[in-house]
Amino acid sequence: EIPQQECEALVAFYISTGGDDWSHNTGWLQTNTLCTWYGLTCSEGHVTRLALDWNHLQGTIPSEIGNLPQLRELRLSGNWLSASIPATLGNLANLQGLYLYYNQLTSPIPRELGNLVNLNYLMLFHNRLSGPIPVELGNMTGLWILALQDNQLSGSIPPSLGQLTNLCDLDLSFNHLTGTLPPELGNLTRIGWCRSPAQTGGM
Repeated sequence: EIPQQECEALVAFYISTGGDDWSHNTGWLQTNTLCTWYGLTCSEGHVTRLALDWNHLQGTIPSEIGNLPQLRELRLSGNWLSASIPATLGNLANLQGLYLYYNQLTSPIPRELGNLVNLNYLMLFHNRLSGPIPVELGNMTGLWILALQDNQLSGSIPPSLGQLTNLCDLDLSFNHLTGTLPPELGNLTRIGWCRSPAQTGGM
């Protein structure tokens, strides 16, 4: 019922994140009906949502996660995921929400995330991400929420963030950023207009 490539991506994800030790893993690798596996949502024969927040995931996010082309929401917050965010997430052109906060992710934010022009929520706070904020994030013109606080990001704030005119919330606090505020941030006239938990991705 699901393309072979997507099945293989889910198997790789289960193995890479210690699926046997998840708090909830009902159905995973036990049945052939993938759409009944815990945390998965499907639509029209594709995986569209993977939600495993606060589920004791450990290990790394495998690059195969980029082989879920119809994925609209990826929720892996509140786990023990480490190492880097795979650049292949930039392949998920239909992604609308990326929630990876409260993990132990390291390394720079992949510049390939700038390909996600349909993304509304980019929630990467409370990790150990380092390096500069990628200039390419300015291409994500659909963003409503950009939450990068409580990491180890360094360098200056890229002026390209001023292109994110749909942003209603921007948080870069508790990092190691330097330099001056780009005047281009004055273009973000919707900042402060997030009104409810539903609009902030249910944080």
